[in-house]
Amino acid sequence: MRRTTTTAVAAAILVPLVVAVASSPAVAADSGDVTVTNTETVQARLSATGAYQGARVYEQLALTGHGTATVENPVSTTGLRNLDGFGGHRVVDGKLVRTLAVDGERRERSVSTYDKDLPLTVEVTYTFDGEPVQPGAVVGKSGTLGVHYKVTNTTAATQDVTYDDGTGTMATASAETVIPMIGQLVTVLPATFTDVRSDEAGMAGDGRGGTRMQFQMTLFPPIGSATAEFGYTAEVSHAVVPKATLTSMPVSPLEYPSFKGGAASYEAGAQKGVDLTGAGVKLDDSVLQLHDGAAQLLAGLLELRAGAGKLSQGLNENAAPGAAQLSAGLNGQLAPGAAKLAAGLSRDAAPGAAELSAGLNDQLAPGAAKIAAGLSQSAAPGAAELSAGLNNQLAPGALKLATGLTQEAAPGAAQLSAGLNTQLAPGGRSLAAGAAALDAGLAEAGAKAPLLLEGLVQVGSGLDQVDAGLAKLYGDIGTLPAQAQGLHDGIAQLRTATSTLTAGVDQVRTGLSGAAASASTLSAGAVTLGNQLAQGVGALTSLRAGMDPAYLAQYDAVVAQLSGGVPVLTDTADPATIAGGAASLSQGLAGAAGSLTKIQCGLSSASLPGVCDAAKPGVLEGLAGVDAGVTALVDGVVTKVQGGVGDADDTPADGTLRGGVNGLQAGTAQLNAGGDTLASGLSQLGAGASALSAGAGSLTAGLDQAAAGSQKLSTGLAPAAAGALELSVGLDKAAAGSQRLSTGLAPAVSGSQDLLAGLYRAAAGSQKLSTGLAPAASGAQELSAGIAKAAAGSQDLSDGMTTAADGSTQLSDGLVAAAEGAPKLVDGTQQLSDEGTSQVVVSGQGTAEDFGVKYAVLSAGAERAATEGMAYGAPEGATGSTAYSIEIAGVDGTGVSSVGRLILAIVLFAGGVGLATLARRRFV
Repeated sequence: MRRTTTTAVAAAILVPLVVAVASSPAVAADSGDVTVTNTETVQARLSATGAYQGARVYEQLALTGHGTATVENPVSTTGLRNLDGFGGHRVVDGKLVRTLAVDGERRERSVSTYDKDLPLTVEVTYTFDGEPVQPGAVVGKSGTLGVHYKVTNTTAATQDVTYDDGTGTMATASAETVIPMIGQLVTVLPATFTDVRSDEAGMAGDGRGGTRMQFQMTLFPPIGSATAEFGYTAEVSHAVVPKATLTSMPVSPLEYPSFKGGAASYEAGAQKGVDLTGAGVKLDDSVLQLHDGAAQLLAGLLELRAGAGKLSQGLNENAAPGAAQLSAGLNGQLAPGAAKLAAGLSRDAAPGAAELSAGLNDQLAPGAAKIAAGLSQSAAPGAAELSAGLNNQLAPGALKLATGLTQEAAPGAAQLSAGLNTQLAPGGRSLAAGAAALDAGLAEAGAKAPLLLEGLVQVGSGLDQVDAGLAKLYGDIGTLPAQAQGLHDGIAQLRTATSTLTAGVDQVRTGLSGAAASASTLSAGAVTLGNQLAQGVGALTSLRAGMDPAYLAQYDAVVAQLSGGVPVLTDTADPATIAGGAASLSQGLAGAAGSLTKIQCGLSSASLPGVCDAAKPGVLEGLAGVDAGVTALVDGVVTKVQGGVGDADDTPADGTLRGGVNGLQAGTAQLNAGGDTLASGLSQLGAGASALSAGAGSLTAGLDQAAAGSQKLSTGLAPAAAGALELSVGLDKAAAGSQRLSTGLAPAVSGSQDLLAGLYRAAAGSQKLSTGLAPAASGAQELSAGIAKAAAGSQDLSDGMTTAADGSTQLSDGLVAAAEGAPKLVDGTQQLSDEGTSQVVVSGQGTAEDFGVKYAVLSAGAERAATEGMAYGAPEGATGSTAYSIEIAGVDGTGVSSVGRLILAIVLFAGGVGLATLARRRFV
């Protein structure tokens, strides 16, 4: 009778499990519309230690609809029997084949011997008073009994599972998977088991003084474990080993309601790891790009610094001193010399030559004509005077003039012409060519200066972009706490759920404690009431002597009934009495309250101050620690990254990326300022060089004109000298003639004619001298003006070169500072990648791998549950499920009588079969 009750209880437990799984039937019909559902129930028997003793499998086909269906159901063919009648089955290739007509609902059942290995193994070990014992050795004894169960899911297999490693690549890992199984083990301890203790069981009374214990099992990782271990201890008298029933079934962790949320949490955790890895990879790539850009910037700054150093050195050591020397030479020597030459030609040589020409043409030649006429017309009167004048005055003067022109004027003009043509004019042309080259070089330098400035602007723009990128990195890494908020929220939900569960457990525990106290009060009240009843019975007994004898029998019966109720109210040792039952109930409720106290402390060590061990944190404290750890991790990453990046007002001394960029920007500003100064100086140099070129051109033209004039002067002085010699000769002749004139007019007239001819030649020569000196004076003035302009331009050139040298020095200093700050940017970005963003990638990949592999194991388990979950499988097109009911035998010392009853049952069964056969033959 008790075995039948246990089987019914197991069936009641298994039915909702099977229905929960077989909720989507398939259609398999020959005609009409018929749906088929197949359920397999394996009933196994184990010894008290868990040794396998045998099993049967019950097959049930549930058909609904209208029509006919041919069903081929895989079954165990060993000992196959029809449970719906005495008819046999047709088996083809291990499948039970039947064509069934359905009109509404129909059930077909069969049973056969289970001929496979169970997916679960059970090991049961026992201790008595702390020593290992065999289960039969404790029967009838008193002491402390310990029972330990170990249930193992034996469907483990190693297979490859795939998951996203966080970078978008599907990685493969070798993992152990099982067919996911859940179950529960139920045992009922008799009333002789007291002080029952268990850290894993749910306990309650069985209504007959015993203790019902239920253990839940989740036999698959990562939500549970492939092995579950649990047990209990109890104080026993007249001990027995209670039997136990283990029920189990395969489930899909992705669909079963109790585990679907946990599987979704692993999936969400894997996705968060992927998201974190992706964000970390993007951050690290950006930082490495920034590092590469900083390295390129550093290389460019080093080259620019070297070029600026050479430019500064060339301007300060060569160009500026050379320009100063050129300015000094033009202003201190050439310009004053040219001015003196122009002044001498204009003030002395040209007017003297003009006066000579005027005297010869306007005065001497007419006078000579008059002399000739006078000689011709009236020579005699003036012959003596003429002779005296010629000999005493005119002849010596002409001799001096001829001597001066021949010895001084003609050689000086030749030297002037030679100097102008061979020295000064070529020097002016060289100066003009040098000035033109200087002008062209400065024009080229001025044309390249904007490129330098444009490059500096590009450097500044690049630094602005770097700074903007660092600012964005600073802001983006600041959003990491917000991204982690989802994890915080999930932990907060778990903490809230845990707090709610703790509060519920506390309410149940308080209720149980109150119920235990009430039961104890009830027991005490029953004892008090029994004692009062006993006193009343004693009083009634003392009154018996005065009773009417006719009523004594009825009186005694009433007193006897009341006396019999006294032990029911006062006997606390017998659980069958009111006092004993209430005491046992109080004890059981107190034990349950104690177990709930442990559960409550496990949920939160702070829920019961003074009761829970504060050194052993509960689930709620662990969640708080996880939340704090997430906060510390996120805050640490954010603090390190933002600290490395820095703020907009940081300097290189702060050792941050933005501080280094700010230092580079300051150096770039100095470079820009120096570049502007350089451009301005080059512009001034260009203007000065242009002026120098123009002045040198003018100087060259003036020198060429002066050279031409000096040549003409030299050419003119030669005939003047010749004329002066001829004049001297003429005057000598005139003097001789005047001598002869004094002796005779004819020679005098002839001499005056010769004198007149010589004077005309002298006048012509003086005219040429005057004409040649005029352009020489003009050229000398132009030469002086050109040299003055060149001197002014050379001064501008010297000033511009000085300014350019100063600007190049500032440029070189700024580039030195920039080059010194740039390595900090390179080192800072590398440090940021090594210690910050790459660690985010590592953390994300670790999270993605951990949760990804676990979710992949759950998915693989779900697939195995779908394909391997049934013991024998369902018909094609049908939905099926398998449940296991495993009976673990107890030991109570009644084995012999049980064997006798079994033999009697077999005899009766055989007799019944014989009678049924006889009856069938009689009716055939």
